[in-house]
Amino acid sequence: MNGQVMQLTIQAPAKVNLILKVLGRRSDGYHELATLMQPLDLADTLTVRLGEPGLRLTCDKPELSGENNLVVAAARSYYAALGQEPAASFELTKRIPIAAGLGGGSSDAAAALLALNALHHGALEPQRLAALAAGLGADVPFFLAGCTAWCTGIGEQVEPWPDFPLLNLVLVNPRFSLSTAHVYQQFDFYWTNPPQPIRIKRPLRKAPSIAHLLVNDLEEVSLREHPILGQIKETLSKTGARGCLMSGSGPTVFGVFADAAQAGKAAQSLRTQDRWWVRSCRGVRA
Repeated sequence: MNGQVMQLTIQAPAKVNLILKVLGRRSDGYHELATLMQPLDLADTLTVRLGEPGLRLTCDKPELSGENNLVVAAARSYYAALGQEPAASFELTKRIPIAAGLGGGSSDAAAALLALNALHHGALEPQRLAALAAGLGADVPFFLAGCTAWCTGIGEQVEPWPDFPLLNLVLVNPRFSLSTAHVYQQFDFYWTNPPQPIRIKRPLRKAPSIAHLLVNDLEEVSLREHPILGQIKETLSKTGARGCLMSGSGPTVFGVFADAAQAGKAAQSLRTQDRWWVRSCRGVRA
């Protein structure tokens, strides 16, 4: 690079799970999944600079700064695959709530991989990036696709569905976080694994009714421990949502609305109650 500092700013979108089926627990401790996810126009911002040796991360949420962030883990894996010593710094601006079922940390990691590869002139092929992403977390490979996708395995098998309708949503977070590991542990406790993995057919890409499409096997666990999530679903339904669901392991709940105007009106109504974090948003594709 001849000492020249190179810089790139990239958006790291949130996601919602429109379908999340837990098909069984594997011998390695991971869970076999089938999930339909859509990225959103709610996004963190990651600025990557190449320059001084080492890896550094600063974040507007101080508790996320430092070497334990998944962004740094992604950078370490990238440079190891590249066979070079790391030389990058990262500035992360968070807009996605933390530990909220919206994939913020995974998206940040995917954004780091994409930005570093762009700054290094596409040194790693897409298949190599996908393999690195799978080693970082179940949702990370999805965020490389940049569109709605059907994901299986532990999430690493990604089939993009770029023609899936982009939904108008209202996200509601009760201002507390949930541990993904804890929710899965409770799911395993309440649910006895059958001797053979459950098989499901993937849905049609253009579902006849969003209310019939939405399903999340983890929702029952989180609603049992936090009844407020059920109240949020009821409130969203009363504001005109065509369907409501918890995303991921929660606790964020989303409602699907007919159009952006209805979503915006519902979000404004919910904000006046000043009880929860509320955001209207829309699905996106790269």
